[in-house]
Amino acid sequence: MRSIVLTIFAVLWAVVLILTGGRFLALLVNANKDSEIIQKLHDWSDFWVKPFFNVLGIENKAVGNTGGVFEPASLLAFVVYLLIGAVIYSLLNRTTLGRFRHA
Repeated sequence: MRSIVLTIFAVLWAVVLILTGGRFLALLVNANKDSEIIQKLHDWSDFWVKPFFNVLGIENKAVGNTGGVFEPASLLAFVVYLLIGAVIYSLLNRTTLGRFRHA
């Protein structure tokens, strides 16, 4: 049971990190916005990134001559979800391990 709970959490956590990190990278390298994959990435990641818009008052900035955009909200979302997920995973792992060791 422990491994199932940890695996499900890890998969969901990985999906959120892929969405937020993928969005950041796609914007940074100026990925083709007409691509269906990039459009879906933006649509699916929007829910996870929106809470971080204007958190630090930093606006999106163009990057060099590439036309890419540095979106601080998606980078901040990635870091926050990475840290929160690591804490939750650690707590789940300790709780389930402790329960099985005492049994």
